[in-house]
Amino acid sequence: MTSSTDDPKILVLNLGNTSTKVAYFEGGRCRCEEAIPFHPATPYEKLADEVPERTAAVRGFIERNGVDLAALDIVSSRGGILSPLPAGVTRVNAEMLDDLRTCRFAEHASNLSAQVAFELVGDSKPIVIVDPIVVDEFTDVVRISGVPEIERASRLHTLNIRAVAKRAAAELGKTYAESSFAVAHLGSGFSIVAIESGRIADVTDAQMGEGPFSVDRAGVLPLRGLMKLCYSKPESEVKAILTKKSGFMGYLGTSDFREVERLIDEGDTEAKLIYDAMVYQIAKNVGAYWTALKGKGDAILLTGGMVKSERLVTDLRAYLDHLGKVMVFPGEDEMNALAVGAAAALAGDEPIRTYPTGEPEE
Repeated sequence: MTSSTDDPKILVLNLGNTSTKVAYFEGGRCRCEEAIPFHPATPYEKLADEVPERTAAVRGFIERNGVDLAALDIVSSRGGILSPLPAGVTRVNAEMLDDLRTCRFAEHASNLSAQVAFELVGDSKPIVIVDPIVVDEFTDVVRISGVPEIERASRLHTLNIRAVAKRAAAELGKTYAESSFAVAHLGSGFSIVAIESGRIADVTDAQMGEGPFSVDRAGVLPLRGLMKLCYSKPESEVKAILTKKSGFMGYLGTSDFREVERLIDEGDTEAKLIYDAMVYQIAKNVGAYWTALKGKGDAILLTGGMVKSERLVTDLRAYLDHLGKVMVFPGEDEMNALAVGAAAALAGDEPIRTYPTGEPEE
């Protein structure tokens, strides 16, 4: 069958630290999907060195499921850490690939998705990213940190957050563009976000930024203690502590939330204390962003893998229900969001932007 905007054939790639998620969509439906575990026998020295193994894993998926690369209309990839971009769809080009390969802005597993896509189809098919981590829609006021040498940055779990906000808006009988939400994305990383009339107005930087501590990240810290830590250890060790050895991992020795819940159920008072502190910090940050919306948000949205926990949702609602309507969207919908964005671009309903300017293509 000849492909058309009504029947788009889309390969979706979403690479993370421990898995390679790949899916094939046709005619708006997911025909096959797999999360391929990634646990290399020997750690790679550089992130880009993972590309051959990751590409081979995707080729295996393609062969197992009979996906015809030549028949694809587009490849949609998770966006990595790049120069700041507007929300939406951006075409992958040589400059973007170079920034991803060299980890120019930061090293993150999301940098791999577009690289693997290019290994698969090269220039023969359009490759795009959708709602990358670096979406930046801040006003100048929000960028001010209080220290002239430090500017607040926008990094967040954009894909799932915008997808969930659009679902919430539809449930409320509104468009995304006219809706305002305080959102807590709670997964392996956390993002607390204020969406104001469809614009991502403020965020707790999900990578070495602010907000509550999570399963293994530190979140915002008292400055005196942070300065002491920085002067007592090498930079690489401090970075590892703040991004991989804090939160539940630092206090309890595990980053598995299910294990933390098991410890609580068995009466572990330390686990309960750290869990309660995390809940308190999440709620405190959501409340701050509800205030940033001047209390005029349509709802508070809870989403991400950890929101599958009834305990966590119940405990957060105890803090948040008095503020306004709380809507719960467990898990994440990133693969579908990547496909929907690419399909909208193919249909001409969503402009395709250029990198690094973020301007729509002519």
